[in-house]
Amino acid sequence: MAPWSEVEINRFLARQGMFNRRGLSPADSEQLAEKCLLRDRDMDDRRMCIECKNLQQGGGCFAAAQGWVAGAPRNLVPVKTMFQRCERFEWAVPKASKESK
Repeated sequence: MAPWSEVEINRFLARQGMFNRRGLSPADSEQLAEKCLLRDRDMDDRRMCIECKNLQQGGGCFAAAQGWVAGAPRNLVPVKTMFQRCERFEWAVPKASKESK
């Protein structure tokens, strides 16, 4: 694997922090942030619910609860760490990590 760029390092740290705040363990957050880096390098357009601003604190999907996701139940609690495509995906903006400031 090619060395990480400064942009990739900063994005990794921001994602790792967001995943940790959204309930993953530090080890799982680190592993998932690295998978995202590889996904980005491969230009894979799939996303995870844990990256979406529609993921609610209790694990439910706000877009589904509003009836915006065709065929999805309003009480949908998605698998938040699976790469997939969703018509209602919107990026959650992670807080900047201390290392990137």
